[in-house]
Order: sequence, then C-alpha cells, then structure tokens
Amino acid sequence: MDAQTKVSRAIIKLVANYTFYGTCALRLNVRETTDYKTMCTDGRSILWNKEFVDECSEEEVMGTIAHEVWHVIFGHHFRMGKREHKKWNIATDFSINNSLIEEGFSLPPGALIDDKYINMNGEKVYDLIDDDEYNQAPSWGGVLPITDEQGNPLTGEELEQAKDEVDQMIASAAQEAKKAGQEISGKLSDLVQSIREPQVNWKSYLPTYLMNSNPDSPSWKRPNRKLLSEFELYTPAMISNTLGPVAVVIDTSASVSKAEREVFLSELQSINETLKPKSTHVICVDTTVATCYDFDPYDDITELALVGGGGTDMSPGFKYVEECLPEVENILCFSDCEFWDWPPEPEKPVLWLSTGQNKENPYGTLVSVKF
Repeated sequence: MDAQTKVSRAIIKLVANYTFYGTCALRLNVRETTDYKTMCTDGRSILWNKEFVDECSEEEVMGTIAHEVWHVIFGHHFRMGKREHKKWNIATDFSINNSLIEEGFSLPPGALIDDKYINMNGEKVYDLIDDDEYNQAPSWGGVLPITDEQGNPLTGEELEQAKDEVDQMIASAAQEAKKAGQEISGKLSDLVQSIREPQVNWKSYLPTYLMNSNPDSPSWKRPNRKLLSEFELYTPAMISNTLGPVAVVIDTSASVSKAEREVFLSELQSINETLKPKSTHVICVDTTVATCYDFDPYDDITELALVGGGGTDMSPGFKYVEECLPEVENILCFSDCEFWDWPPEPEKPVLWLSTGQNKENPYGTLVSVKF
C-alpha cells in the first residue's frame, strides 16, 4: 500500500471510529513533506514523510495523526513561548501519549510514555524532565511553533484569530462525535467544556460562538472527489454551512444603560456585515415586547430606536421568538440577567451576554460583558 493511500485510509478510519479526531484531521491540511523526517504539526497542517509512513502500520498512522491532533487542540504550538524546542517536544509528548494509549490508539515504536506524567500538562512536565529523559528525544512526531507566511511568530489579532480557529475546530469535532453517538471523556471532555463555558473577551467570543453553532462539517453525501478519483476511496468532503437567521433579545429595562446597549449594537452590526446571517431579528424587551426589528446583511443596526425602560423579564421576548420566529437558529440575549425567573428554556441554543453578576444560568452559555 502506498503512503498516500495509507494516510487516507487512516483518516477514514478515524472519522468512522474516533470521529472527534477524524473531524479535526479533515479540517487540518494533512499533506506530504520532505522537510521533516516523520510526522509533525504547526497547528495549521499535519505534515507527513513518505518514508516514515511506509515504515508504520495503518493503525500506527492513525495513532500518529491523533497524536498530532492532540498537539493542536491543546495549543502546544501556541504555548512553547521561550522554552527550548527539543525539550518542549519531549514534554508535550509525555503529557499526551498516555491518554492516547488509554483511548486504544497504537503508537509507533519510540513513543515517550511514563505513568508519572499522567494528567500533567506540558508546562509541568517540562519543569520535571531530567537529563536522561532529555536524551530520549522523540524518534517521531513533533510540534512546531505557529508563524506567519514569513516565518515570524504570530502576535496580536493574528494570534487570537488562530486560537479562535482551533476553538472552532474543537467545537465542530465535538458536535460530529455527538452525532455519531461517541462519548468524549477525560482530558478531551474538560477541553470541550472549557470551549463551551469561556472566560474570554465577549467581543472576540461572539462571532466565534455563532460560527461554532453552525460549523463546517464533513458530509458523506458529497464525497471528496480527489480521493475518490485517485485512490477509489469514498471519503466525506467538508461542507461550508452559512449562518442562518439569528434572534437578538435586548434588555431595554432601566437597569441596562443606553451606552452599554449602544456598544452591543455596534458589535452586532459588525457581525451582520462580516458573518452575514440570513437575517437578524432584534427584539426590545423590558417586561413586555416593546418592538421588533428585522435586518438583512449590511443594514445599519446601530441606528434602531431601543424602546423600553421598565422592569426586567426576558420571558416575553423568548416567547415571541418561539411563536413568531420559528426559523431562527440561535438566540442571543443581552441583559444584566438579574431576573426573578429565567425564561423557559427554548429549543434553540442560547447565548447570554450578561452585564450583571448573576452567573447561575440554568441553560445556554453565559459570557460576562465588561465595558
């Protein structure tokens, strides 16, 4: 079996049996290289060498791809900092290989495994590595620091965007695993939960959340034509899903300031222009629905008149969405969340953008909004 076919078959088996890893592999650029001797990742691609793949069994190729996926999803390409590269590779390998073995993966000979490092992160292992372990340099695999096209380290907005892309990949993979009826446990479960309950800048998180709610996904209905024609392998292709209608319930009670609402509307305008949801419906609520506005992409949301000023009860707004806007795919609620009673849980996913202190949301995802 030639190396390309072996890699392709390994990815197919990952999609079928380890859907989380297979979905991540499909989103990464898995490609051949002669620059590195085995297999490695820079966070955007998984690079494999033909000679290394030829020496591995198909199961070992699966395990190595899963190994590189772990490096990416745990951000090892972001986190090296000023640490010594060889030692960082050793540390991160020790930190993940035990978990891969527990999940049933086969790894090539020379995998760095030691039970004393179970449940430790790369930073902790790095501080504990002794000289003997340092001399065990991995015989395969590797994580490279992420850079721009000129080879410079990513900083600022580019770095944050790269991290958001990894979060989106994790969310998509978790969703596909759930569809396949596969349970995510251990470190992966904790990682997925951290994505779902973020402690992030709300302006950065909002567009990421919306895209994660409807991410690109592999579809068997539309095969990957390249692999089908070249290797007679029927594999899924990635389908790009556009963002559907969004409902935005805005608290216009007296407890949320006009300035706060204006900042939120400005971010909503940016999303409307960049992500282009099919439609955006803004519902103004205090204790009743005061008014509702409908917007298409590029409409100016910032100039709408926010009507209200009474007490705080978002239930009428959620009821309005359920009865009058059944087509919406997501509900955003901008409020101080200081309710006596939370609205009944709707069928649609809910993102609470809270300016208040109430963090006991019974459903949905809550992100604190700070000005």
